[in-house]
Amino acid sequence: MADLRVNLCGVQLKNPVIPASGTFGFGREFDELYDISMLGAVATKGLTLLPRKGNPTPRIAESGGVILNAVGLQNPGVESFLENDLSWLKTKTKVIANVAGETLSDYGEICARLDGLVDFLELNISCPNVRCGGMAFGVKPESVREVTSIAKKNCPHTPLLVKLSPNVESIPANARAAEEGGADGISLVNTFTGLAVDIQTRAP
Repeated sequence: MADLRVNLCGVQLKNPVIPASGTFGFGREFDELYDISMLGAVATKGLTLLPRKGNPTPRIAESGGVILNAVGLQNPGVESFLENDLSWLKTKTKVIANVAGETLSDYGEICARLDGLVDFLELNISCPNVRCGGMAFGVKPESVREVTSIAKKNCPHTPLLVKLSPNVESIPANARAAEEGGADGISLVNTFTGLAVDIQTRAP
């Protein structure tokens, strides 16, 4: 059998297959269909300090070849994850905890809470930044650098991946800012903003 092991930020994975965060829950539902220990790692759905109900339904709209979603980071909160999911997940494979916040303090606190308990932290920086009037942390290099720096200071024992947003002027500039802030790696990408296009005029 082929050796598919890969080294990611100093952590050895049995293979490079990792379901994207936000698509896989915490793995329990999929484990009923197949053994998720076959995966290199599981990236959890986005976690916040406190539970979030998410957006009201309907949250998903489908059209020809397109799915639009606005889930709103529904999740049980970090303490519920630690109590009910983490131990089970760790018996299966490596764990990448995707974390989100509304303020810099949120990011620092949740990273500190999970430091040393998971194999990786993945910083979701496409969430609203209340302090900046709703602008996402991931839009400008300056805010990417700042939130990454605070997160990394609070997770010195855990590799930090920064999940970049595609809805920006320059993904390379933001990637460099994440590196300057102390990120151990980057992941691509979060949700693409939906845009309706008139197929006759080819204009928005």
